[in-house]
Amino acid sequence: MNKSELGLGTWQFGASYGFWTDQDQSASRAVLRLALKSGIIHFDTAPSYGNGLSEQLLSSVLQPRNTLHVASKFMPKTPDLVRNDVLKSLRRLKTEYLDILYLHWPSSALTMKPIMREACSLIKEGLVKEVGACNIPLSYLAEWEDLPLTVLQIPCSLLWVRSMDQYRRYAFDHGMRLVGYSPLGLGLLGGNHSGVPDDGRKNLYVFRPEAHVQFRSLLDELARLAGRKGCTSAQLALLWARSQGFSTIVAGARNKEQLSQLLQTSNLELDEEEKSLLDERARTLTCCAPSSWDNYFGHRW
Repeated sequence: MNKSELGLGTWQFGASYGFWTDQDQSASRAVLRLALKSGIIHFDTAPSYGNGLSEQLLSSVLQPRNTLHVASKFMPKTPDLVRNDVLKSLRRLKTEYLDILYLHWPSSALTMKPIMREACSLIKEGLVKEVGACNIPLSYLAEWEDLPLTVLQIPCSLLWVRSMDQYRRYAFDHGMRLVGYSPLGLGLLGGNHSGVPDDGRKNLYVFRPEAHVQFRSLLDELARLAGRKGCTSAQLALLWARSQGFSTIVAGARNKEQLSQLLQTSNLELDEEEKSLLDERARTLTCCAPSSWDNYFGHRW
């Protein structure tokens, strides 16, 4: 079973919307140095991660640039502001180009296609190599098929498998790569949270009464299979994500110990029985989310 490339996400490096409010910057730099030393080349960031802090931290270790793959994002405003926002990211990252520029979230209040067309125009300028979209409904993609979008980024987590098959099929049919994020469910799949976290994660659907029993059941199954396999729940959750046929899985780590644990999944394999058991638990849990949700944050645009 082929495993996805492991990339490093940097959302947790800077406080964002009630998440990761107590992160230590020296620990973040240590994570980045270990990632580089360990051969990780794919780094994912965004201006909203700590209001630019994650991009700035990433710039402090991004050498040599030509061997690394750096992705950042933009939020939709107006077409004429896309280039300006990308230039700000490039300055914070201290680089001349992005390997991928993603639309971070769509907006139902805006006409999105002119904004995406402007983002794609930056390819000709050499400011970005590829353009993609995160958290995007498939209905939007059908309207953008004449644009040179080459990458989709969606959750790839046992906490959320709704529509994953449809995205895989769309990406395959249109020659696009799939990048998965949050394989550890914002840290909730590591087995270290017996109660509701006192941060933005408390609003996730898994802590609603109708879902919490199934969430606990998933955690118990992870712990059982991990014990049988001789690994941790976090490693098993990441192994499952890396078995889903995505080109890259972007995982976060708040310290070197967490990253070291994730790196060890390169030497582990998930068998078909384990994968099937986890697939079933994930489907059962995701069915507990409100039917109107198409992401596990419940975010509406």
